[in-house]
Amino acid sequence: MAEKILACDNEKCLKSDECERYRLFKAGAKEYKTHNGNPDKGCGKFIKKTK
Repeated sequence: MAEKILACDNEKCLKSDECERYRLFKAGAKEYKTHNGNPDKGCGKFIKKTK
């Protein structure tokens, strides 16, 4: 069984447009966290979009 991906609401992250976690948040995921990405770098929790 696949592990559930926790969404992220950090729109300031450099890689938010490419991140599956941010896509899930924008799609309405109820469970999310703000990871530590910033405008200059992505975070260590980045997952490339699958869709």
